[in-house]
Amino acid sequence: MNNKSDIEFKYADFLKQIIAIPSYTGNEKNLAEFIKKSFMDNNISECFIDGCGNIIAVLRGNGKGPDILLNGHLDTVPAGNIEEWFPYDPFKAIIDDENNLYGRGACDMKGGLAVLFFVMLHYRNLMDQGLRLPGDLIFSAVVHEEAAEMLGMEYLIEKTLPENNLRCDVVFFAEPTDGELAIGQRGKIELVIKTSGKTAHSSNPKEGINALQKMLPVMDYIFEKMPASMKSHPLFGEGTVTITDCRVLPGSLSVIPDECEISVDRRYMPDESIESLIEEFRELFLAIQKEDTDFKAEIAPRFFDETSYTGYKKRVKKYHPPWIMDSNNRFVKKSLQALNRIGQKPSLKYWKSGCDGSYSCGIHGIPAIGYSWGNEKLVHKPKESVNINQMIMTLEGYIEIIRELME
Repeated sequence: MNNKSDIEFKYADFLKQIIAIPSYTGNEKNLAEFIKKSFMDNNISECFIDGCGNIIAVLRGNGKGPDILLNGHLDTVPAGNIEEWFPYDPFKAIIDDENNLYGRGACDMKGGLAVLFFVMLHYRNLMDQGLRLPGDLIFSAVVHEEAAEMLGMEYLIEKTLPENNLRCDVVFFAEPTDGELAIGQRGKIELVIKTSGKTAHSSNPKEGINALQKMLPVMDYIFEKMPASMKSHPLFGEGTVTITDCRVLPGSLSVIPDECEISVDRRYMPDESIESLIEEFRELFLAIQKEDTDFKAEIAPRFFDETSYTGYKKRVKKYHPPWIMDSNNRFVKKSLQALNRIGQKPSLKYWKSGCDGSYSCGIHGIPAIGYSWGNEKLVHKPKESVNINQMIMTLEGYIEIIRELME
């Protein structure tokens, strides 16, 4: 690496610039174009935006491998209540006296994205000095990650890589891991439960069947009884369930609702399936119907019709399958060796939240590893931040990991 203080300055400056570009899900275009221009300005010419809006940059190897994909996502969650950020501005990054940089997406995950950008620049500089990589080093920043449906990652793996004669043997996600190596996560499925009834004037509720009232025993089961029966896993811990949304139709204040819909966030284990999770609720519905003949309910995974900023459209399911890496996997072991060599000494961990590793590893079986010194506890919160010193450690870590894997 170049002079450390010089790298710190350049890193912080680049991170400030990308934080200043809002990139909510579906509106990542300006950030993608900025990163593309930044790569090309730094002599990485194989850089392009694909049909879904993902930004990809490539340093080609000599075909001996391994081919390494460095992945992040362009989108962030909304800033939320601006008053909660005081005295900071979510889009005007400020660095405090302890070298913490504040801004929306600083931790999740523009801080990690900036690290991967400088990893690519580092190896581009070495190639200019005569280094020949044995495998391809690929940077990708995908769209629609925060929507938890893997739209951008699916397009990248299924279309963009093969269409450009690219593949990957391992994917590194620069999501926050507090400096540890993340090698798995629980599954997530968003389920939609609907109860139905009959409308009536609210002045005479007995003439109708209130769909919201019919939902109450289901909600009680989810909040009070279901958590006690959650399966646990020796590595992932306990499964979880909660309700994240509730709405009624027709939604008029003087009408008894004839439809109630709730969204259920269910985190599940590798030995569970979506079918088994749905079947548990169907058994509940049958039990309620024995006591209440007017009870009618249905359940299904949630689907959305999504459109990326490029106009790419697809109907997607709101889920992340679980995935887990063997701790003896060669990429895991070599990554640990590399980080230990520079004094970082990470442990292995498993994410409670989710990332696009569910697609690369959970669906395609491509080894996946998460690593960044970003703090998981700051994700999606006001005053989100990263520590510049720690993110330079992340940069050093990735440089050493790639050196180890590429031998």
